Amino acid sequence: MSKSIAVYYQKLIKMWKTLIFCGMIFLLKTNSIFASGDPFPIGAKSWGIGNATVALADRNSVFNNPAGLGFLQENYVSTSYHARYNIAGLQTLSLSGNYNTKLANVGLGVERFGDKLYNEQKLGLAVGKSMNRVSLGLKVSYFQAAIENFAYKNTLLTEFGVMTKFSSKVQMGFHAYNLTGAKLFASQLIPTVLRLGVAFTPTKQILLVAEAEKNTELPTLIKAGIEYQIVKNFYLRTGLTSKLNNAHFGFGFQSKQFIFDYALSSHSALGFSNHLSISYQIGKSSNQ
Repeated sequence: MSKSIAVYYQKLIKMWKTLIFCGMIFLLKTNSIFASGDPFPIGAKSWGIGNATVALADRNSVFNNPAGLGFLQENYVSTSYHARYNIAGLQTLSLSGNYNTKLANVGLGVERFGDKLYNEQKLGLAVGKSMNRVSLGLKVSYFQAAIENFAYKNTLLTEFGVMTKFSSKVQMGFHAYNLTGAKLFASQLIPTVLRLGVAFTPTKQILLVAEAEKNTELPTLIKAGIEYQIVKNFYLRTGLTSKLNNAHFGFGFQSKQFIFDYALSSHSALGFSNHLSISYQIGKSSNQ
C-alpha cells in the first residue's frame, strides 16, 4: 500500500513540475522569448548584431531569410547553441547546411528548443533563387511541440523572403513567417511575423544593419546593429533592440574554412544569454 502511495506522489510531483515549467514558458513568452512556434533567430552572428538579419545573405539565411540562399556563393555546414538566461530547459540547438545548384540554392535546417518537460522541434527545407539583383526564397517546415504526459501537436509552417541588391553597398530584405496562419493548439495561433530591413556596407570593414519587425501579437520592434572588422578575419559586433531593452555584443573569427562566432545578449529583467556558433565553409559554387 505504502509503495503505491509513493508512486502516486512521485507522479503528482512530476505533474506539478510539468505545470510549473509550462507556466514559466507562458510567462516568458509574454516577454518575447520566442516560444510556442515564434521564429527564433539562429546564429551567434545574428545575436551579435541585434538580430537585424533580414537583409543579410550568410550562413544563417536558411533560418533568418531563405531569400539569402540565392545570393550565397559558398556552401556551409553550421551548428549553433543558444542558452537563454541561465534557465534550464530554455536552450536551443540548431544544425543547418546549404548547397548551391544551377537551378536554385537549397538549404536544410533543424532546430530543437526545450527539454523533456516541454520541447519544440522544427525541420525545414528552404529554396532560394537569384535573378540578377533580386533573390526569392521559400521555406516549408515541419513543426512539433510536446508537453510531457500532457499534449502533443504538429503542423506545417511556411516562410517567404525577398532580397534586393540596390548597389554593391546597399541591400534590402523582406521576410514573412507563417503565411498560412498555422495553429499550434486549437486555441493558440502561431503568430505571423513580418520583417523589413536594410544592410549597408560603407567600407569593406564596416557593416550596418537595421530592420523593423511586426509580430501580430506584439508592437512593432526596431532592431539595429554594427559589425566592424578590426583585423583580417576578426569581427566585433554590437546591436540594440527597442521595446525589449535588449543589448547585444559579440565577435567572430575565421580560421581557414572554420568560422567561430560568439555573442552575449542581455535583457533588462531576465539577465544574460550566451550564443555560440561553429561553421565550416565548404567552398565557392562553380556556377555563381
